[in-house]
Amino acid sequence: MTYGSLGWARATKGHLTGFERVHQMWLVAVAQLRLRRRTAPGFRPRDLDLALSETALPNTPLVLACHALVESLGPPALVGHVVRTYVWGALLGLRDGLSWDRETFAAAALLHDVALAKRRHAFTCFAHDGAEQAMAFLETQGVEPARRERIADAVCLHVRVDVPASLGVEAHLVHAGAGVDVVGRRLDELSPDLRRAVLQRHPRLDLVEVLARSFADENHPHPTARISRWVQAGFRSFIRDNPLERP
Repeated sequence: MTYGSLGWARATKGHLTGFERVHQMWLVAVAQLRLRRRTAPGFRPRDLDLALSETALPNTPLVLACHALVESLGPPALVGHVVRTYVWGALLGLRDGLSWDRETFAAAALLHDVALAKRRHAFTCFAHDGAEQAMAFLETQGVEPARRERIADAVCLHVRVDVPASLGVEAHLVHAGAGVDVVGRRLDELSPDLRRAVLQRHPRLDLVEVLARSFADENHPHPTARISRWVQAGFRSFIRDNPLERP
């Protein structure tokens, strides 16, 4: 059973075992070191327009429905975050030479934080809650079961410290895009001009406060959940230190 997947969440009710807790804390420490690394930008200024044109959300009924759902739930900062998750993930996917299904990735990116906007505390893990909400919503949109599970897995997996492409390229890109937007992970692989252009199109608003408050609210009732372990490791300070907050 893959740690962090929807199947794992259903089997464990979102609670980390002792081994999983220790392993995650080790991975968090490694991630902290990686956030301090600096690498060369992956895009040159003349590539800017082409790169941005490749990151527009697909104009399909499913993607439009997912976008309408998250807009109806709000808040605006969270809506901007899930859209940027798609943009950053697509940019890193292009940089890495990956291939993926654009509609599946867009739906997963848009829905990955749905439980932060509409939380059901019967679920210990907010990502598990979001995955179940995504499954139910996608069923109303006529999405076939295998694809529903693929999208829901991406939602549930995104709280892992790492999501390799072997677990699904779309899930990998949701994790990568969210990592850029939340803590600045891999941000220095994207050129400053590209970052500025994305933020001009999709402003961050009060995202830091929205996320810090949401994650604090998760920690109190569900101290054994994955995001709570992140919070206990100082995750909110990582959010506040994101270089995207210093344009």
